Amino acid sequence: MRTRVIAGIVVPVVVLAGGAGYVWADAYDHVPGWVTVAVEPEPPAPFLSAAAVEPAPAPGTTLAALMDPSAPVPSASAVQALAQALRDDSRTGASTNVSVIDLITGEVLADVDASDGQVPASTTKLLTGIAAVAGLGPDFQIPTVARYDATRGEVALVAGGDMMLAADAGSKGDTSSTGAAWGGDMPAVGYAGLGDLADQVAAALAAEGVDSVKVVVDTAAFPGPAYPLEWPAYARTSGYAAPVTGLAVNVGKLTDDLYAPRANDPAAAAGDIFAERLTERGITAARAGTRLNATGIEVGAVLSAPLADQVAFMIHASDNTIAEVLSRVLSINMGYAGTPDAAAYAIIEQLAGLGVDTTGLSLYDGAGFSTRNRIPPRVLTEATRQAALNERTEGVFEWLAVAGLSGTLTDRFISTPGAGVMRAKTGSLTGVTSLAGVVMTADGRPLLFAALADGMPYGPVAPRQAVDEFVDALAQCGCSGQSAD
Repeated sequence: MRTRVIAGIVVPVVVLAGGAGYVWADAYDHVPGWVTVAVEPEPPAPFLSAAAVEPAPAPGTTLAALMDPSAPVPSASAVQALAQALRDDSRTGASTNVSVIDLITGEVLADVDASDGQVPASTTKLLTGIAAVAGLGPDFQIPTVARYDATRGEVALVAGGDMMLAADAGSKGDTSSTGAAWGGDMPAVGYAGLGDLADQVAAALAAEGVDSVKVVVDTAAFPGPAYPLEWPAYARTSGYAAPVTGLAVNVGKLTDDLYAPRANDPAAAAGDIFAERLTERGITAARAGTRLNATGIEVGAVLSAPLADQVAFMIHASDNTIAEVLSRVLSINMGYAGTPDAAAYAIIEQLAGLGVDTTGLSLYDGAGFSTRNRIPPRVLTEATRQAALNERTEGVFEWLAVAGLSGTLTDRFISTPGAGVMRAKTGSLTGVTSLAGVVMTADGRPLLFAALADGMPYGPVAPRQAVDEFVDALAQCGCSGQSAD
């Protein structure tokens, strides 16, 4: 198992050290860091480009070295000094806490108030993903079911939690139309489709001689609030999040733009599209609102992408809506309610079940938009290590963006020591900058790190640079290490 875990940290690719700098503002993560609820949110930054340079091989991609547990462990005093320097940096400040541990042994290499809870921003999503897969398994698929009630003449589209449905045929994992937009293969988007569901339903109804129905939507499993009270209003109006209804086409987007406006009621919008698909297949379908806890016989069902693929999308794109809906799906399948409070409880319970000490962990949403969330950096590093050592969650590093190459790290670590040898989850809100993940040192030792800085009254650029330089220093670290034989 360890072979798979460690090999997943880096990628044997060519780093384009300049190239097109694809800036999409940390996708619901970076952009909120530029705005506050007190001012008008800024529009998404335009794409930037840089002059092309000669490509260079990604550092640290010799797989044999990654498998060697005898690779030197950095000196704890040296790593502690790097972490303390990050706190002392004028770009961060006293409210900067850091945890660094050795992946293989769990040895603590740096602890700068690592047990103190801080506002984590979107690094929350790392815990949400780990908890969801720990509780449900990497291959778990979310059903979207259609039920026919002959007495009412209704087909109910039942929300199961898949908010990435395709408007027509599902892709079944074909990434040809979705991969490039997210800096990598993202098979979860549009995996299941309403057109495929309509095929099943139309055939079942036709076999019974039914040629017209009313279409209702059933969101009883997701009682809400659909738009979390902890989330800022600008996230909804600026296209950074949609109401969490448990049923949607393309996360409720009204266009294919990255920051597209979202449907006010994504489930209702999906119902409208489903009625159109049925009509196209010879069943006259009229929309008729909502029917909670709909009864009737099942006449069709489609399954989402495997959960691990959904989590990879959620983390790479830092998608708030998918993070929150997955936390509620976890809660429902644990026998709790599909509410934000129950979902937060479910996440913490799953982490504790992995062996993580959750002392100091306080959650109010699964996405990290809540400024009341508190996560100690130690919890992030411990949770990542326990995930890597657990059979269900051992793919954790595959879910993370790669420095300089993919997801919310596409435009960071360009031509720096961390490029290609670090995977992480970013986080940014007003006054908050965070980063948590895994980095391979120059000596071939995998280290888990979490750096959280909050309470800063200025924008994210300067503190982000300081955090990135800290991670680059870890990547370069020989640091007077010694063999762990």
